[in-house]
Amino acid sequence: MAKTVGSFLLFLLLSTLSYAQQYVTVTASPQKKDFYPSENIRINVKADIQGGYHINANKVSDPDLIPTTMEVDAGSLKLSKISWPGSHKFKFSFSETELDVYEGSITIGVNLKAPKDIKPGKYDITGTLNYQACNDRACFAPKDAPFSVTVVIKEDTAKVTDTSKTETPQDTVKKTDSLDNSTKTDTSKTKLTENKRDTTQTITSTENKNQIAAYIEENGMFVALLIIFVLGIGLNLTPCVYPLIPITISYFGAQVSNSKGGKILMALFYVLGMSVTYSVLGLVAALTGGVFGSLLQSPLVIGLLVLIFLALALSMFGLYEIKIPQSLANFSGKNRQGYFGTFLMGLTVGFIAAPCIGPLVLSLLVYVGQMGSAFLGFIMFFVLSLGLGLPYIFLALFSSSITKLPRSGEWMEGVKIIFGLMMIGLALYTAQPLMSVELYEIIFPLFLVLGGAFLILVDRKAVNAATYTRIKYIIAIAAIIWGSMNLHFGEEQVTASGKYEWQMIQTQALIDASIAKSSDKPTIIDFYADWCAQCKELDKYTYVDPKIIELSKKFNNIKVDLTKGDKEIESKFKIQGLPVVAFIDKNGKEMEDLRVTGFLKPDEFIKIMEKALNK
Repeated sequence: MAKTVGSFLLFLLLSTLSYAQQYVTVTASPQKKDFYPSENIRINVKADIQGGYHINANKVSDPDLIPTTMEVDAGSLKLSKISWPGSHKFKFSFSETELDVYEGSITIGVNLKAPKDIKPGKYDITGTLNYQACNDRACFAPKDAPFSVTVVIKEDTAKVTDTSKTETPQDTVKKTDSLDNSTKTDTSKTKLTENKRDTTQTITSTENKNQIAAYIEENGMFVALLIIFVLGIGLNLTPCVYPLIPITISYFGAQVSNSKGGKILMALFYVLGMSVTYSVLGLVAALTGGVFGSLLQSPLVIGLLVLIFLALALSMFGLYEIKIPQSLANFSGKNRQGYFGTFLMGLTVGFIAAPCIGPLVLSLLVYVGQMGSAFLGFIMFFVLSLGLGLPYIFLALFSSSITKLPRSGEWMEGVKIIFGLMMIGLALYTAQPLMSVELYEIIFPLFLVLGGAFLILVDRKAVNAATYTRIKYIIAIAAIIWGSMNLHFGEEQVTASGKYEWQMIQTQALIDASIAKSSDKPTIIDFYADWCAQCKELDKYTYVDPKIIELSKKFNNIKVDLTKGDKEIESKFKIQGLPVVAFIDKNGKEMEDLRVTGFLKPDEFIKIMEKALNK
């Protein structure tokens, strides 16, 4: 079981990286030109699979893989059966056994029935092939390939013949049918002869199941949520969650709890609050099609967070003590006051975690949006955020224990000063969207220099605690050095190759015009927002690389500010999280397999640029 879960974990991580690529082209055609009332109708759906790839069969032997399924909207016609072709066995490098797959070109039969009282005319049938593609190295995120076909029904002037008898011997299929609301699976092989099935039945054939849904169906909700929880822990490797570390240390370092159980409960309430905020923001973004974390574009929300951090800082400086209202205190009791306040703090830091986005979160956003279930969507985001918050439980326990260290009374007041300065720094960090980049790059490094100088020259807390004083000086000197190195007073980073030149464009029409005008070279479009931490990291660490700047001269370079959102652009490019860097070829088509959805180091970004130039 552990090996199966591990394999699926690897598969899910790799699959999210290839979310945008299409591997199958689908076309559909009726078996003959005209049909008549009461006649059986067959539509041949041809799927051409890209060379070097396979798609899973309709019936898979490994439950970790997603079966190929189909959705069909037959309109006035009645759907009776979907006939799947025979699969063959293939041994992938990552699989222990041979797997059932399709490759090359396959034909899927969609069997319909024309009602006896149907009126003559043209009837449109639409459908979607849901598949998961694999190469010899990995399997990728499930994709949908739509198709449509028109069927002509003529007036019944001749004896209707049963077209299903004209099927060829190769129509041996594996079938999955669903009667009414119950699911019945028949894995026996059937040769198509005459369809005598009740044509009022509906076919599910697991059509609307994608990667997550199918795994839940095969292995149960508990195992699927367990994997989402583990992947949530992995989100802590993204730089955008780093601000949560000093927040947690500062807050819990100033708390006092007399029991180990009390510390654990406070840590749990903290993570619970963070998970509630993160889950609600994720669910709203998924169900509305908005951009995850975009609530931080609101000056009101930003201002509120800044005020909270400043209030906490002043409290740690000893100006006052933050307490919950007396009415709530009387209601909850003394021991519960801390839990309530900690939960509120967790709700607050959930906003800081919200802009953290990556392929995993994007996949979950897409799935929850397609699923449309608010309850199940909230549960999935909640489990993901619990995984994200798990390390902070241990960090909170460690931070809250420092008050129990020997002679802590002598230097604890000094530690609170450091924590207070951290909170001011976080207030400045949170306020980034309210100021220009140039201004922030002056204010924040200057704050570090002044804060370090304050600790060395002004702060006289715990001067007799030698160990604390040494640690304080190390922190102060590090802050001064780092702040001084990054204090540029607005000067731009220019290399021997110059700087990365961008066109700042704000509308879809102008984007299209720019791409059309530069048809002699590919286009890079960088979608960013002021509240997006990883967007700033791309600007600061990636786009300043000399080789990237040199390569950029071979592209048409566009930057699009989505701080305030743009429904048309977000819909056109299917953006549900930032950053997104899209690569457009000379014909104006996105090279979806090259899309970037997070921070990349210069070497990795260079490889993608070179691939775009060679396509």
